[in-house]
Amino acid sequence: MNTETRANQFQIARHGIVVLLIGLLAGIGFSMAASSSSLTSQRYETWHFAHLEGLLNGVVVLALAASWGFIENGTAYVRWGRWLLLIGAYANAIGPWITAVFIKHRVIHPHSALEDFVVYCFYIPGVLPLVSVALFTWAIFAKRPVQSRKAPAQETIIQ
Repeated sequence: MNTETRANQFQIARHGIVVLLIGLLAGIGFSMAASSSSLTSQRYETWHFAHLEGLLNGVVVLALAASWGFIENGTAYVRWGRWLLLIGAYANAIGPWITAVFIKHRVIHPHSALEDFVVYCFYIPGVLPLVSVALFTWAIFAKRPVQSRKAPAQETIIQ
């Protein structure tokens, strides 16, 4: 593994740890909501979502950092994929925090300007890690040569 690949791997791992920490900190609000409200309340659901979203996105980013050595670096679509991964992971971790702290209910149908802002600036970019995983998969399989299926060579016997 060259130095650029290792530097990218450590950078992605650091961002994954930060996203994971955001999810762990949401666990404080989740435990407070679990102890003070019912399990069917909106407060409980929003903090539960914020906690799980941060944890799962942090784990996904760390898993991609661990497999970074298999990804072909230096190509444009890998650079784009890395940025899409990080932007989407942070959007997925911060958006539920804003929802839990300020909005306090699910924003399936936004009714205010803040809800519109959260949906269009955090939840919709939250699908960007899916695009980055597709780009990384393309980068992994693009560098492997395709093996042709030729019939084994027949030996001729010279008499």
